[in-house]
Amino acid sequence: MLKKIGEWIFSFYCHPDFREDILGDLEEHYRSNFKEVGKRRADLKFFLNVLLLFRFSLLRDTWSSLNLIHTTMVKNNIKMAYRSMRRQKFYSFLNLTGLAIGMAACLFIAIFVKDELSFDKHFEDSDKIFRIASNLKFGDNVFNLSFAPDPMAKTAKEEFPEVVEAARTRGNLTQLISYNNNYIRQDHITWADQEFFSIFSLPLLRGDRNHLLDEPNTAVLTETTAKKIFGEEDPLNKVIRVNDQLDIKVTGVIADIPDNTHFDYNMFITMLNRDDASRNFWLGNNFTTYLKLNSKEAKEVVDGRFPAFIERHLADQVKQMMGVDLKDAVASGNLAATYFLQPIEDIYLYSNLDFELRSGGSIENVYLFSIIGFFILLIACINFMNMATARASIRAKEVGVRKVLGSLKGQLVNQFLTESILNSLVSGIAAIAIVTLFLPFFNQLTGKEIVNPIFSLNGLWPYFTVATLIVGLLAGVYPAFVLSSFLPSKVLKGEMTQGKKASLMRNILVVVQFSTSIFLIIGSAFIYSQLDYLQHKELGFNKDQILVINETQLLGDQIQVFKTELERSAVIESATISDFIPATNTYNDSPFLSENATTTDEAVSLQIWYVDEDYAKTYDLKMADGRFFSKEFASDSTGMVLNEAAIKRFGYAENPVGRKIKSVMENGSTYTIVGVAKDFHFRSMTEEIQPQVFFLGNSTGSVSVKFKANMTSDVLAASESIWDKFSGGKPFEYDFLDDIFSNSFNDQVRLKTIFSVFAGLAISIACLGLFGLAAYVTEQRKKEIGIRKVLGASMTTLLGLLFRNFTILILVSSIIAIPLAWLYMDGWLADFPFRIALNPFIFIISAVGTLIIALLTVGYQSMRAARRNPVENLRCE
Repeated sequence: MLKKIGEWIFSFYCHPDFREDILGDLEEHYRSNFKEVGKRRADLKFFLNVLLLFRFSLLRDTWSSLNLIHTTMVKNNIKMAYRSMRRQKFYSFLNLTGLAIGMAACLFIAIFVKDELSFDKHFEDSDKIFRIASNLKFGDNVFNLSFAPDPMAKTAKEEFPEVVEAARTRGNLTQLISYNNNYIRQDHITWADQEFFSIFSLPLLRGDRNHLLDEPNTAVLTETTAKKIFGEEDPLNKVIRVNDQLDIKVTGVIADIPDNTHFDYNMFITMLNRDDASRNFWLGNNFTTYLKLNSKEAKEVVDGRFPAFIERHLADQVKQMMGVDLKDAVASGNLAATYFLQPIEDIYLYSNLDFELRSGGSIENVYLFSIIGFFILLIACINFMNMATARASIRAKEVGVRKVLGSLKGQLVNQFLTESILNSLVSGIAAIAIVTLFLPFFNQLTGKEIVNPIFSLNGLWPYFTVATLIVGLLAGVYPAFVLSSFLPSKVLKGEMTQGKKASLMRNILVVVQFSTSIFLIIGSAFIYSQLDYLQHKELGFNKDQILVINETQLLGDQIQVFKTELERSAVIESATISDFIPATNTYNDSPFLSENATTTDEAVSLQIWYVDEDYAKTYDLKMADGRFFSKEFASDSTGMVLNEAAIKRFGYAENPVGRKIKSVMENGSTYTIVGVAKDFHFRSMTEEIQPQVFFLGNSTGSVSVKFKANMTSDVLAASESIWDKFSGGKPFEYDFLDDIFSNSFNDQVRLKTIFSVFAGLAISIACLGLFGLAAYVTEQRKKEIGIRKVLGASMTTLLGLLFRNFTILILVSSIIAIPLAWLYMDGWLADFPFRIALNPFIFIISAVGTLIIALLTVGYQSMRAARRNPVENLRCE
């Protein structure tokens, strides 16, 4: 459809001598785009090319005779538009400000949406690269994973002819890196296959792409990481040390991975350094696995081959390790393993699996912000229309005089459209300035690293230029036809009136403006309330005054002595050693069976945490039954502490302490329940509390310190001093648990702030338009106001008369906006297992608040009209 419209527009304006050749070139370019980007985007590009080709030199001969496009007339129209803007400085300022802010907001959203849609498309053959994902069912446990088994990459390449290349990565770690006795804490480190760099076209700055990770003890660094470790020194073939345990040679340096990528690695260590024990283990899903196919259409073929492929390779190990027949377990519904391919271009916006490499976006948010951007721009255009019609009576005599002197309606339309386009162009330039000025703030707001795309090679400027012209035309076409339709015989006598249709149109436009504004205000209020609820909800553990000391595995066998020294400090109440801390999205699950279970189909997956005896005391965990681990009980080495969610899953509602639990994976090892901990939020607040088990173990990952109130600087000084005694000069790395907890809400905080900003912009722009409409209404009703005042009407009566119509419009806007906001927010809140209720008070206060803001905006014009001397309003009679 869009292509046909473009062809019609081109045929309409293009000279016949040029039409066939240019249309042929456009068609050839269209076919090329059709193959590369598909029909929808090819149609859009064809339409934009038609608009961008518009120029006077291509116009038909019949057009050259029309005064509407005559150069002299165009110059005159521009001059008249400029004079009109100078004469009406205040209204011109309001027009330009509203339109510029609206266009800037729309442009910011366009930049945001363009970046969101660009993820992973910068890779060569990105449409042929896929990640293997899985949906697993184990009894009542369901897992949606972004991982696959270790052997799957190699085996898929061997057995599927469609697979050109396969590669794995594992982990997204933070490690201590040393070079020349200088230590840094480096994040986003992964193990990777050599083939990873054959699949992903990451720009290589140093090294041989074919031999980056094909030898043990080798690594590839990003440019920033290399400079962080080596400074200006050439990193190639230099040896770094990881965690004081592993010496690694740098074999390559790549450019920093673009921010619009679904992974954010800074260092790749060869997979050849891993223990080979799991190389043929199909029951563990721990590897991010990528396949590059010979065509994007081959995805359906590979997906269709997965069921037989999985059955062929998993059956023996399921029988051996779990004691069940795979076919029977699948048929009974107790076991399922479904693997499928995800296009990497879809991962960021469409995937919501466990173990994602970074926080993803949301295609729903892309749609939402696109709609918001459209409506904010629409509000700005509506303002322009209302401002223009508000000044209709002022310009009516100008129109009448021009018509008496021989101006045609088309010439007047052309003049007013020229004014509109000039306003739009000036506003567009101002919008670009606003975007350039506030882009750093916008990046901070959205968590992105976008450079100004307006004038870049692949930027938005062609689209923005066309959009600016279209905005000028659309915003100006209604006022142009309204103003040019005045009859000279009436306007020169002062009898100019506008009909009910014009009034209805303006009212509809105002309702659209304020419906959008109220919707955004309600959305902002609910997002704020939900976020506040999550941040202040009872967690089940203490997050305040907890210092987490990282990388304590570097202390080796000195870690217990280190903990003891910490506990002796006067500012420290307790300390605990563990590999896991609450409020982090850590996963370490394994299946377990109750003592009454007869088959592995009844297994329950538990999150396993290895801790010491002081964990519950340090984090203030509450016990629902039994006790936590204690040094007084030697039997605790075979004991376990479950949370309430796990007890429910095992069906141990009564007397759970002393009952047995058996591991499926550890050769049937049996453990005794010594206690039940009350549920606490050990992962994100956006997830249900999962079944969890604590084991007493030799953890070394971190030491958590509970310190006394108002002693933050003291505990840091004391902890670092003790660290220096044992660390041998290694850096002291730490976090505060409340900061970790707060950071887990970053995505929601950004959404709240973005909603609030755009809600503020929408209501501000709408109020500018309302100000213009109030000016129009008071101008139209000035004689009525004068007569009422002469007859004794009070100020209150006159204000009520002027406020009534606007109050009705806001109420209608509320009636439209509230159900839409209710539906949207109910859907948004449904994603949270712990959520607030839809409080009617928020809807009411949003509507009332908008009404008050609107009436205050109208109040200036209304007070001015009500106070005016009736003689001024009536003297033209």
